[in-house]
Amino acid sequence: MTNLKSVPPYRHPGSINFKSGPYEAWKALGGGTARPFFPPRLLHALAYRCEWPELWRTRGEARLMFVEPVSVRFDTFPYYLTHEVVPFIWDCWPSHYDRMERWLRRHRVRCAIFTSRQEMEAMQLRLPEMLMLHCLEAVDTARYSAGKPLAARSIDLLEFGRSNAKVLGRADMTAIRHVSTSQHGRYFFSNEALFQAMGNARITLCLPRSVTHPELAEGVETLTQRYWEAMLSGMLIVGHAPQELVDIVGYNPVIELDAQAPARQIAQLLAHIADYQPMVDRNREVALAKGDWQQRISELMHRLEALGWHCY
Repeated sequence: MTNLKSVPPYRHPGSINFKSGPYEAWKALGGGTARPFFPPRLLHALAYRCEWPELWRTRGEARLMFVEPVSVRFDTFPYYLTHEVVPFIWDCWPSHYDRMERWLRRHRVRCAIFTSRQEMEAMQLRLPEMLMLHCLEAVDTARYSAGKPLAARSIDLLEFGRSNAKVLGRADMTAIRHVSTSQHGRYFFSNEALFQAMGNARITLCLPRSVTHPELAEGVETLTQRYWEAMLSGMLIVGHAPQELVDIVGYNPVIELDAQAPARQIAQLLAHIADYQPMVDRNREVALAKGDWQQRISELMHRLEALGWHCY
């Protein structure tokens, strides 16, 4: 068997790297780990842009590394030079397929893990000889509180993360208490403030990139952690549920957005917000049961062990 050790992803000072979740779960479950060796800050650009040939390959050792195609050289540095790499891949959009295929071939990757089933299936067609596994995105559920009952919350609409401007257009949100991390209002400057707002917001918008940025997604619809965060924080979700979310929870936890009249729809929901308390309570219970990284990584470790990688 090959010893598979997980390497923590790079974290910018004062920020949270969403790729840290599965690493922390792997470590908490007793998985083997290895030290990161990221270059000094002044050399980051060099690690991003340049790719060097393999120097040697350490026998019997592999590294599980958490990557995005746009930064795969940096994310796997320097282990791609000296070890077999098992990449755990986010955001492999169609425009990145060629780049990712070249990198996987060049570094003789035997196994790749994708957070999106659609992206995995597309890459499997290009690399039918490679073992590919699907590991759906999750979160550390312990970080999110149930918050106040909907009727007692003071933020009417919370937008966080991806911009919804292309969908909302010129919708007038001035009549409601609207908070956004990106536009239309006040800004958050700390993760703590965002977590507090999640537990104090009545409604949030969650839309996959196939809706907000269709030119990039090209029909690929992914489940991101934003859905789990909203469910765990007890917010009523308006938007569109990716099929991956519906499949894993067994129902649609999202109220479909009326893109023609979003402001009117949100006002109507707010007028009857207490009626949706049973829905958000159910969403939270289901997210606690199905949305945690430790559950996801435990299943992945068992699969990898059966395939010849020693994870512990």
